[in-house]
Amino acid sequence: MVNERLPIKFFAKREVDNLRVEGGGSSDDPLWVYSGDELKRHADSLVDAISDFQGLIRKKEEKDSLVPFVLKAKIRNEVIAKTHRREIRSLFEVRGKSNILGLVEPDELIIKIEKSSEARDISNRMKNAEQNRYGISCLERLHRYEPIVEIGEKDPENYKVKLIDFQDYEQNSSIRNLFERTLGRLNAEVVKTNYTRDVTIYNLKHLSSTKLDALRREEIFEAIFSIEPMPKYFVTLDTTSTEENIKIMYPENNTKYVTIGFLDNGIAPISHLKPWLVKKRWTSYPETSINPSHGTFVAGVSLYGDLCEKNDWVGCKGVKIFDATVFPDTEKEGIEEDELIHNIQEAVQANHNDVKIWNLSISVARPVDPDSFSDFAVALDALQDDYNVLICKSVGNCDHFVSGRPKGRIFQGADSVRSLVVGSIAHKKSNGDLAEVDNPSPFTRIGPGPSFIIKPEVTHYGGNAGINKSGEMKTTGVVSFSADGSVSAGSGTSFSTPRISALAAGIFQEVAEDFDPLLLKGLIIHSATYSKRLILLEKERTKQLGFGKPANVSQIIYNKPSEATLILRDSLPKGEYIDIMDFPMPDCLVQDGYYVGQIVVTLVYDPILAPSQRAEYCQSNLDVKMGTYDSKKNRDTTKQNILNPIGREGAQNILLESIYSKSRMRNNPHEFALKERLLIKYADKYYPVKKYGVDLYDLSETNKIKYLGAEKRWFLFLKGIFRDFIVNNAALNSNELSQEFCLIVTIKDPSGKQPVYNAVTQKLNEYHFWHSNIKIRGEVQFNV
Repeated sequence: MVNERLPIKFFAKREVDNLRVEGGGSSDDPLWVYSGDELKRHADSLVDAISDFQGLIRKKEEKDSLVPFVLKAKIRNEVIAKTHRREIRSLFEVRGKSNILGLVEPDELIIKIEKSSEARDISNRMKNAEQNRYGISCLERLHRYEPIVEIGEKDPENYKVKLIDFQDYEQNSSIRNLFERTLGRLNAEVVKTNYTRDVTIYNLKHLSSTKLDALRREEIFEAIFSIEPMPKYFVTLDTTSTEENIKIMYPENNTKYVTIGFLDNGIAPISHLKPWLVKKRWTSYPETSINPSHGTFVAGVSLYGDLCEKNDWVGCKGVKIFDATVFPDTEKEGIEEDELIHNIQEAVQANHNDVKIWNLSISVARPVDPDSFSDFAVALDALQDDYNVLICKSVGNCDHFVSGRPKGRIFQGADSVRSLVVGSIAHKKSNGDLAEVDNPSPFTRIGPGPSFIIKPEVTHYGGNAGINKSGEMKTTGVVSFSADGSVSAGSGTSFSTPRISALAAGIFQEVAEDFDPLLLKGLIIHSATYSKRLILLEKERTKQLGFGKPANVSQIIYNKPSEATLILRDSLPKGEYIDIMDFPMPDCLVQDGYYVGQIVVTLVYDPILAPSQRAEYCQSNLDVKMGTYDSKKNRDTTKQNILNPIGREGAQNILLESIYSKSRMRNNPHEFALKERLLIKYADKYYPVKKYGVDLYDLSETNKIKYLGAEKRWFLFLKGIFRDFIVNNAALNSNELSQEFCLIVTIKDPSGKQPVYNAVTQKLNEYHFWHSNIKIRGEVQFNV
């Protein structure tokens, strides 16, 4: 066949594809909204609760307290998942200022009241029940807020303390100062760490139960969000020696290689790695406190992974290695979370201009909270935003299989929204191993992340494990190097992750584009597929494997003639949407009067983040639709709520499971059906990654006739949604709200015969789209 290496393409929306969001909706109350006597009784109960708080609020006023009165509002179950925050906010709004601070639990809001006059205004609003029936009906009850306190097992203990975010810079500063003065008066030893610009964590060292009780009696205690034992982490490496003989690779003198930063416990300058090590390193520990066993093995996988396993799994042609020793020898001493985060911040901040891709294979051994994103994840997200870097993060290891228990949830840090999170699958199976090849490793942790986001996003080979005849754990590891330079084997998600870091570096090395984390994430996730050997139920796939194992570098950046990949890299401001009514679906995919073909759509975006909102950390969302329609229609813009002059008639989104035949999907002869089909029923809208894979063959016969006729036009539609908190929080919303995204669409001919690539290019020209091949650098070579 003709040239098989056809570069994937960028394309841009046209001016005509930018449209404005139009108003509308029903004015009728939902069924759950109270009315009549029921509304009055419920409003009276809320008024009584406010009255109970009045005495406490007045006492604070009399003392001129810096700390406002804080209460919790329990939301009714019927309205938790619906968009009703505007009505609740209006109940507690005073002189245009929102008093809602955030979420404690998914069904509990935290609210401040600073003056008794504010309490009266709120109470009067609730007494006017009919006018405020919507917001009143959203609430179940009001009660006083109490800090979340978890008592440690030791006395004294190191405690991690977070203060309430009062959504006001000056107020937060004053309360932090008061807290620090109070700690000084109590003679408490404290270390302060800024996890992000807006999130400050205090490590209260050696805090005894007596001093903790004394802190409870202080006024500042009411401004505390949570107190819990400071997490402390350890890292160990269990490897076995092998008889492998791996040749040393050397960089090509005239080639500039991409550098990966390894946030680990150090990298030994062994003969295999030394030619690739950047001379500069970062560490805050003396050599006597460093044991570079884990970091050496991880770095070895990134550079020699394909060579060690004699497979072209990644296809990266060499990377430079930057040693960032953020972890000490934890066999001698552990490391607390605040110290680890501080070290990671320092290493990235000092080197982000030269190092854009970072590998973090160290796991915080605490499962995620399903209703709140971890402080570790929030810190990693802020770091990536601040310095335009990409962190590849492991999900963490689990030994539950030894005792026959189910896999545990991903560890904290793997819930990082910005990071590319990696699980592990088995590369081979030996006697006693539990996992079949290409299936989840027994030790890999599983998703979803908080608020049901899909974590991990991808997976790669990290080894296998099982139980020997004595009932003890045994492993079948992947091959790399020990700190003494010997070839060894080890298993863990720590060793699947550097393959993804190397893949990201390999793509960045091959394409002559500016560094773009969203593009790299999008391309890797878009290429990911499930193996034909996978024996998991379909509903378990994304929990355990994310979107699957990615292709190698070459397969990602090049198309075959029978396929075309288009990339739309853009931003979408609030109040606008994109409706491409001339999507370039190729005519060569019309057979016997109907469109055929396979379509993969991946949408990756950077949602606006708000740590104080816990389960609603992701404050923005993008939805994508793709499908067919009958014709364009003119619209009367003189009518109310009609802003766009052109619309569509007879439109159908093809990324919906309901239009596909279950029997056809079961019996689809194409390999695509097993490897790439994704029709996910999302439990929540706010997913930072969305991927769909459909085979038009699978449509039911009726829907094929209705929606796939040769006369049909094709559209691509994107629309954003922003939560009420971010829209109405002036302190956070200083700029126009806008959503960065990367949308990737691949169209394939399942027979491999039709010239899809050329046909799509012709359509792009015909419809006057700007388009350009992704820029490819020259081939990179190295000597063995």
